[in-house]
Amino acid sequence: MGVVVLGPALRPGYLLRYDLVSVPRPVLDDDALGLGDRLPRAVPWDAVVAVTARLLPDRVVVQVAALLALTMAGAGAARLARGADIGRWAALLVAIWNPFVAEQLAIGHVPHLLGYGAVPWVGLGTAGVLAGRRGAWPALATACVIGSVTPGGGLLCVGTALAVASVGTVGTVGTVGTASRRLRLVLAGGTAVAAQAPWLSAALLHPGGTTSAAAGATAFATRPETRLGVVVDVLGLGGLWTSGPLPTSRTTWLAVASTVLLVGLAVVGLRPAVRETRRGLILAGALLTTSGYLIAELPHLPGGRAALALALADVPGAGLLRDGHRWLAWPAIGVAVLAGFGVRSLGRLAADRSGNRLMAIPVLVAAAAAIVAVAPDIALGLGGRLQTGSYPTDWTRVRTVLDRADDTDRVLVLPWQPFRRFPWSGPAPVLDPAPRALPRPTLVDDALSVGGTRLPAEGAGSKAVASALGDGVLTTEELARLGVGWILIERRTPGELPGTPSASVVVDGGDLRLVRLEPPRRVAVDPVRAFAVSAAHLGFAALATAAAFGYIGMLLRRLGYLRPRLSATVRERT
Repeated sequence: MGVVVLGPALRPGYLLRYDLVSVPRPVLDDDALGLGDRLPRAVPWDAVVAVTARLLPDRVVVQVAALLALTMAGAGAARLARGADIGRWAALLVAIWNPFVAEQLAIGHVPHLLGYGAVPWVGLGTAGVLAGRRGAWPALATACVIGSVTPGGGLLCVGTALAVASVGTVGTVGTVGTASRRLRLVLAGGTAVAAQAPWLSAALLHPGGTTSAAAGATAFATRPETRLGVVVDVLGLGGLWTSGPLPTSRTTWLAVASTVLLVGLAVVGLRPAVRETRRGLILAGALLTTSGYLIAELPHLPGGRAALALALADVPGAGLLRDGHRWLAWPAIGVAVLAGFGVRSLGRLAADRSGNRLMAIPVLVAAAAAIVAVAPDIALGLGGRLQTGSYPTDWTRVRTVLDRADDTDRVLVLPWQPFRRFPWSGPAPVLDPAPRALPRPTLVDDALSVGGTRLPAEGAGSKAVASALGDGVLTTEELARLGVGWILIERRTPGELPGTPSASVVVDGGDLRLVRLEPPRRVAVDPVRAFAVSAAHLGFAALATAAAFGYIGMLLRRLGYLRPRLSATVRERT
């Protein structure tokens, strides 16, 4: 199903669409680690991609991540709905083929979809750790590592683990009364929290602070897509904050049909799911689904938008709540599981009335056909919108020059705006690829424009450049204070160029122009910050390694290469 959904996005090339940016030879540098000027919104995603690109071809890394995210979501929902018998196939389908997945792909949030795919496995792994099942911890740790490549996905994993652990403390997953069970509780929660170390350390030590503009409460609020209004659209897993990237079906009566179908199947499946699923997982799922809906609907609740705006301006890290659509990941898994039980109930009803047990199969086929029919343009890369592209040779020339240079000066990227529209990257705008493609710290505009509202810049360097551009000219002194030794001008993309000092041209192509300035003042990274963030990334890598060795140990035991040691008494009895 993941292959059907992605379609042309799996062709050779680099995925470039809105927030989704893949580049040749991604760089593992200060920006990737979260030590650069920008807020660590893509930490440790950029570092993970850079490391993985040493093992796999750089063209396929993001494609593999997208396929992995969808596969994990579908398989996880089917695992949670295993009591639904044949309905678990419907749960698998709904988990992959729903408006939430379509709209997250449309905006380019593949890293967040990894968090979405990890949610069911974090829940199952946490329940297994609390119950003391062998192999549960490697499963939990692996899911947390995969799902926590962005702050938003990491919070999905932490919230899932804490929800399952909280119901475990009151005896629904297993009474945590003994010292060993309390230790398991700490192990489960600690594993989920430990996976957040890279972005947490980068955010806490960021010199510019981690508060956001209050205007983000309105700019990123969920919005209505149909005449039914935002409340109903969000209930049906839609409501993305911008309409530009949406598939065509989300603006037609098909969106209404999708909501009616998904919610209807979930309502039908609620009773059998409660009756036949472990109580702890049901309670945790209900808690998470309700929380996801509330966060998505918060700007539309009485006083909700004002409260969110206040939190964004005054509470560090509250910006993770401003995009409410992301939090529909929890309800999407819940709806998928309930839909699976709903299809099973309809199948049994048809079988009972006809006296033929095989009637459940036509019911499943009809339900699957309806799920696909109400969202037809999810298939084949959002109806062809999700495509791959190739970088012009100028990017290789610039990279070669910077690789050979012996400095560490910053690169200022112009025109000064965050999104680009290159003729070679497809019709959709895309975030500037320079920070991930250049082996230097880069200064790019991080002030987003959403629905006609321009949010303020966030990084210290971005703020300084924006201030210096007030008169339309960048002087030698201003650039030297910012540590800028190179200027990269990206051609064939909209945007005005400011006045800049005369400098030697190193690369002058049809797509890129690279100039060298006089050596500027050095901008040093705080050594304490560098040590703490680097240590956090090493801890993240250690957690992933420990989980991998745990899986290897399980495999060797199953193959008979590792046998548990038996005491002399046990051997004699044996």
